Amino acid sequence: MVNLTIDGKQVTISKTATLYEAAKEAGIHIPVLCYAKKLLPYGACRVCLVEVEQMKGRLIPSCTTPVGEGMVVITNSEEIKKVRKTVMEFLLVNHVLDCPVCDKGGECDLQDLTYELGATSNRFEGEKFDLPTDEVNPLIERNMNRCVLCGKCVRVCDEIVGYGSYSFINRGFETKIATAFDRGLDCEFCGQCLSMCPVGALLPRPFKFKARPWQLKEVDSVCGYCGNGCTVTLGVLGDKVETIRFNDKIGVNDGNLCVRGRFGYSYVNHDDRLTKPLVRKDGELVETTWDEALQVVADGLSKAQQGQGAGILSGARLTNEEFYALKHVAKTLGTENLDHSGGECYKGVTEGLKGTIGVAASTATFPQIEKADVVLAIRSDFYETHPVVGMVINQAVRRNDAKLLVLGDKRGKLDKLPGAKTLLSQPGLELDVLNAMAKVLLDEGLAQTEGVEGVEELKAALADFSPAQVAKRSGVNVELLQSAARQLVGAKNAAILMAYGLPYQGLNKELATATANLALLAGIPGREGSGLYLCGEKSNSQGAIDLGVLPQGSGKGAQAMLGAAIEGKLDALYIVAEDPLSSYPDRDRTAKALEKVPFLVVQDLFLSATALQADVVLPAASFAEKDGTFTNAERRIQRVRPGIPSPGEARTDGAIFAALAGKLGSKLSFTAPASIFAEIGKEVPAYAEFSFSEIGPQGVVWGGETLQIANRKVVFAGAGETVDGDFKLVTGSALYHSGTVSTKAKGPTAVLDEAYVELSREDAKELAVVDGDLVKVAGNGTELKLKVKVGNRLPKGVLFAPYHFAEAQVNRLYKGEAVVSVKVIK
Repeated sequence: MVNLTIDGKQVTISKTATLYEAAKEAGIHIPVLCYAKKLLPYGACRVCLVEVEQMKGRLIPSCTTPVGEGMVVITNSEEIKKVRKTVMEFLLVNHVLDCPVCDKGGECDLQDLTYELGATSNRFEGEKFDLPTDEVNPLIERNMNRCVLCGKCVRVCDEIVGYGSYSFINRGFETKIATAFDRGLDCEFCGQCLSMCPVGALLPRPFKFKARPWQLKEVDSVCGYCGNGCTVTLGVLGDKVETIRFNDKIGVNDGNLCVRGRFGYSYVNHDDRLTKPLVRKDGELVETTWDEALQVVADGLSKAQQGQGAGILSGARLTNEEFYALKHVAKTLGTENLDHSGGECYKGVTEGLKGTIGVAASTATFPQIEKADVVLAIRSDFYETHPVVGMVINQAVRRNDAKLLVLGDKRGKLDKLPGAKTLLSQPGLELDVLNAMAKVLLDEGLAQTEGVEGVEELKAALADFSPAQVAKRSGVNVELLQSAARQLVGAKNAAILMAYGLPYQGLNKELATATANLALLAGIPGREGSGLYLCGEKSNSQGAIDLGVLPQGSGKGAQAMLGAAIEGKLDALYIVAEDPLSSYPDRDRTAKALEKVPFLVVQDLFLSATALQADVVLPAASFAEKDGTFTNAERRIQRVRPGIPSPGEARTDGAIFAALAGKLGSKLSFTAPASIFAEIGKEVPAYAEFSFSEIGPQGVVWGGETLQIANRKVVFAGAGETVDGDFKLVTGSALYHSGTVSTKAKGPTAVLDEAYVELSREDAKELAVVDGDLVKVAGNGTELKLKVKVGNRLPKGVLFAPYHFAEAQVNRLYKGEAVVSVKVIK
């Protein structure tokens, strides 16, 4: 710690702090323009100049100057004020004065500083900037006439996002911030630059001219997309969410958001939202009252239970309190047929992790990744599934010099980070690579086997997984495979990450088991500063597992329910917040099940492909209309708060469950989330340590920052699976979308509005196709027409198709396999 004096006030602070941070800690205001707490010190604007007595009165930038023992600092003398005012005058010489039409008005740092420093006139004259406005992309407007060259957009894109869209070009008065070759902005559109820009040089186009900041009501909630659990602040005007506000003061994401979190909110305002219950009469879905709709549902489900039984399928975007209420409905109905998210994708957690480390959850929190010495990301599209975790990985690499290892069947964003090493495997054989890495540790005596069960059995099972054998069949470099295993076990702090979700069902349990084996042998689970992370696709994937939205007793899982429906052995399906026809693997089988089941109820935001087949459709609320909690992939329980009313007569899922329970003869109150959260604690011990009121801005983490694991057992996970054929197709998530609901949001669809099949440049040349060409992709007895996307990340012979777009029916091509053999016809 260091002791210093600032404006006569004694301050004690860490020796790594800057003068600006020390002053802020002491409650002393120093104006800044280029400073941001999550960026490295830069010192571009010179607004934060202060005087240090020991430096003979020289003015220095407080944001870049480290504190020193005994320093005497003056922050607000007359000379300092005069210099700051002069700096402002220089900034305003060329700055256009279009404040009345600039959307930044009311929250512009330049406006505020001009007022604060009294820069009401200017002693200097110069020509105002007259640069063209960049409106090429649909989400971010760039008006460099308003730029003050603080460099925050350049730095956040490099330091946090790792994309590097911006740079300074030219010299002197001609200096400006531009993209490569000074073209229009074409990036991943996360909008991090928007959140950093202190003026109106960068603005969100979807929000342009919608409102002034003081007109907005701000509501802190949690993003409704992936399992990262980012805090979002809803900017509400009237009954609509008009924007997502920047807020780095609460939450665990430090204000960082991806394209979905920042621009994917508009589906909650969509005109296609369901507003009234629908009941099928004479073959048509017609509007009806809630009382009639719920009675039809109750009668239909009760009748089914007296026959072949009813099943309940849920999505993973309900709140914890709603999951509790859903289980209450299942108990009242008397069915054990309960499941979520297709029934397979989460088994890596519920069976893979549970069977090895004894807990069905990640073992550490996301901030610990940033301090890791070695990071292993399994599946190269981890950044696409969980972009903000990808940003944390980027910071670990750039600020902590972490060694990044990426295991996947294609290259991605993470592979481009400094020093990243890619274990590029044939699709479906990543499992073999993990087995070989475990064998390296065992054979070389590096494995930490004390207290670990099943080691000898695993050694025997891994006889055919030597690095040389696996390298030959997977295509991974043998030296890199061995080096990766050694680096992992040798790291003081290490992190292993893997994503799971609906398009990643093939070998999910096996991959997670092999990952847990490797983690155990490297001594990672339960060790402070290290962690094993399995991150769910949906906002409350972990909550669904914690609350046990799984087959009960001898009940059927999702795929078994669909199979029973096809065989005439299930009389009703109640589907909540899920569109199986669009998102489950093997669409044809799912369609047959929905056609065969005698009674189908769908509860959703939109009249989805699945809802169109239903006998009753119930209009539900979005995350922006709910009160309750989500649990993210690091076990962090966070508050979800309502910002807008539901459209028409739509209700929250919890309110619907309560009303349905009443129709079924049971009493369930869903008016106070706090009381339901207390009831959850009685059934889920991990939640019992918290009360609803304790869940503050940072949330609460059940099990602590580092989860102490209940088991240490390695289990042979089996071998990978691959296919022969002209091309190997893998499916997954595209960066701009999450599930199917994002296809209803204007932001993500403005960037990517249709399905595609991605292939390498080498394959494109051989097929004589270019971007946008239509090709036929045939496999699994199905032939689809898809647009071509040519890129650099795929190996020859490997294809990728995202699964989000219902109209494309990509889920007809895969039936849950890790990889599908297909043909491509021009």
